[in-house]
Amino acid sequence: MTGRALWLAVLILSGGTCWAMQPLDDEQMGEVSGAGIGFFLGDFLYDQSTANARIIGIKDSQNNPVTIELEKLYVKGANSQRGALDIPAVVGTPLHPFTLNVVDSSPTLPAGTHALQLQTPTWTDPLNDTHKYGLWAYYQGCLYGEANCTNPDLAVAKIDGQLSVMNDQSQHLHLRHLSGGGWLALKQGIDADMLTVQARQNTVDIKNNEYVAARTNMSNLHAAARNTGTYPKPNLGEKYWCGDVCSGLLVPDVRAYNASVDAFTAKSGELMTAQQAVGEAWKTLRNGWSLAERIGDYNEYSSLCGVPTSTTYMCSGGRIGKAQGDRVSLVMVSTSLKNGETRVKGMDIGFGSTFNVASTAWSGSSNAGIRGATTTRSDYFGLDIEGFTLHGSYLNIWGDAEGLAGEISLQLYADKVIASACRNCTDLNRLVAKNVYFDINIGHGKLQPLHFSVFSDGELRFKLPAVTWANHQEFYAQVPKSNISVGNVSLSGVNVGAQAIRGLRLDYLEMRTVNLPR
Repeated sequence: MTGRALWLAVLILSGGTCWAMQPLDDEQMGEVSGAGIGFFLGDFLYDQSTANARIIGIKDSQNNPVTIELEKLYVKGANSQRGALDIPAVVGTPLHPFTLNVVDSSPTLPAGTHALQLQTPTWTDPLNDTHKYGLWAYYQGCLYGEANCTNPDLAVAKIDGQLSVMNDQSQHLHLRHLSGGGWLALKQGIDADMLTVQARQNTVDIKNNEYVAARTNMSNLHAAARNTGTYPKPNLGEKYWCGDVCSGLLVPDVRAYNASVDAFTAKSGELMTAQQAVGEAWKTLRNGWSLAERIGDYNEYSSLCGVPTSTTYMCSGGRIGKAQGDRVSLVMVSTSLKNGETRVKGMDIGFGSTFNVASTAWSGSSNAGIRGATTTRSDYFGLDIEGFTLHGSYLNIWGDAEGLAGEISLQLYADKVIASACRNCTDLNRLVAKNVYFDINIGHGKLQPLHFSVFSDGELRFKLPAVTWANHQEFYAQVPKSNISVGNVSLSGVNVGAQAIRGLRLDYLEMRTVNLPR
């Protein structure tokens, strides 16, 4: 095991100003009081490579022991060539430290709440603002500085292309309905025609209930009807075919069932007629466009430009408005790179591990009771993360009537994430993700606090309360969304392009740990 000096500097904060910086031991740290403390780590590294570390006590589903050996484990500075070079890491600076203090002015916290806040180093310049840089990296699509990726304007060109397509579509929609009076007139026509649709849909609901009741009655009478011998019992929905004799038969259950078939058939016809009327209402034409087409165009335009409030072409909201705002961030990052500015160096983190597990060979027989020999199989798994940063993240925790509550915002970025199941292979045989950005937001103090609790058996529970009708408008307007993006992914040498999940929000969550039996 090798190591380097670890420097821990603690800043005593008062009113947001750094009055002094000095190294503190444990006893001195316990005496610190004031607005909070700040700390950063300088010139440190960790490298476990000369001897394997072993993890034991784990068993598989067959109760066989599983041994995990860590062949390497490292935390070093960026450009360490996956742990090969002893490059010291730096996390934070005196001007941008980790901070631990009490806050009461956060806009998301309930009134009168004092929360303990742990905040990571935070920068405001475009290159070190994780949100701006992560967004730029996604649009860039390749790792800046590598071959064929030295033009920082690739991201700007890509979003400009998307904006051009969306603007063309929005203008096309606007011109399509301009002669009919524009969007306000279109919405008025939609609202008027939807009254007809709703009235006819109400009729469908009534007829559907009558249809269900008639079918239930028919089914019950069919079950009660007898087999007359001469005239055998028909299938459900079919009548006893006894002709004129039926009316003279002194068999009330047969006559009742036959009558229920007629009633069911009539209700089926009425339901179909009502459904057809709804379909015709959706075809109602105004200025040559059906109701369904007009609603589709209105919704698409609203998605692109925001809900229209004027007959003139205005496109400052919606997806176009968001993309225009994103473009500003991309230009800021691109300009900084062209001016020769650089990002604060991140860390390289990784490990390699060997799993020794019992493996039973298949005997070649479909009989589950017959198995082949059991041997010990050794599998490898490694993970390397290059250029990892956690800038601009925070955790707020406080107590309320339900116990410990909190809210989390994680802004994680990494130049590369490499996963491999082979020890000595190249990246052509690995999963390689570049420009990996996680913008994860969980919990909102006022509208959806994340609650932590412990059950009597020691298991943990994490819960986000469900959205209610009373707070749903505020919830969807204020609770931040989460986004995950990867600028480029390759698997075994096959490029699968950029991947993104955007606008993710948890309406409800309840998760607990479970101690599995051994």
